[in-house]
Amino acid sequence: MSDITVMGLGLMGAALARAIQQAGHGLCVWNRSAEKTAPFVAAGARRATSVAEAVAASEVILVCIDSYASTTRLLGAADVAPLLAGKTIVQLTTGTPGEARASAAWMAERGAGYLDGAIKGGPKIIATPEGVILLAGAEAAHTRARPVLDCLVGDIRYLGENVAAAAVLDLGWLSVRYGLFLGAAHGARLCEAEGVGVDDLAALLADVAPARRVVQAIHDADFERPTATLAVWREALRPVQAQARDVAINSEIPDFAAGMLDRALALGLGEEDIAALIKVLR
Repeated sequence: MSDITVMGLGLMGAALARAIQQAGHGLCVWNRSAEKTAPFVAAGARRATSVAEAVAASEVILVCIDSYASTTRLLGAADVAPLLAGKTIVQLTTGTPGEARASAAWMAERGAGYLDGAIKGGPKIIATPEGVILLAGAEAAHTRARPVLDCLVGDIRYLGENVAAAAVLDLGWLSVRYGLFLGAAHGARLCEAEGVGVDDLAALLADVAPARRVVQAIHDADFERPTATLAVWREALRPVQAQARDVAINSEIPDFAAGMLDRALALGLGEEDIAALIKVLR
């Protein structure tokens, strides 16, 4: 049996699986498109040919796919759900507090322990001392999973048994990021309009690293090497909007950001860096 199964080998899932494998843990991998498992298998990982095999292979299952709904659909299949009893599911998927609570209840009904998590940053922060992952859920699940998760980042913060806590903080963190991105693009456009060096603005932002990175990318016209595409950032904003509706708070700020991102997508900028928002303002 493997120490941990990683389900989902997109940019983030692959980074998580690499860190686990490089730390020497026994790894099983599953992905919808099997070719993404090849590098891990070549390095000694086990490849699961089905979701049922992926779940059966390990006591701890780390899921990093597109949505909570996809997780429920995959794990709820007739040949998979009976295998969940006694397993610990760690979900690192952006969603709402309501989705976290619903997932925890769904897992509990099937006898599985559950941790809801959020990764603060892109794939480049995995296996670095600066990386942060938030985890929330049953303490027993945290105790079981933690030994194989400690290799992922330098700072794993267990927030306690309120399973919604990681999702709430994740949405708060995202809200701040969107404000920085939009402000950075607008600030760069102000400089362009007055013939002032955008690099001079970047130099002023030494203490605001995310905004400085966006401004520097605008100065360098470096839009083609995103760690997360503009389209990915648009999808990550949907839970922020949904949460505002769910708890009946003002949604003008995330809705405004969504409008700007939608305009960027309409211009065909979905695969570019978030700094490409400057093209909307131009």
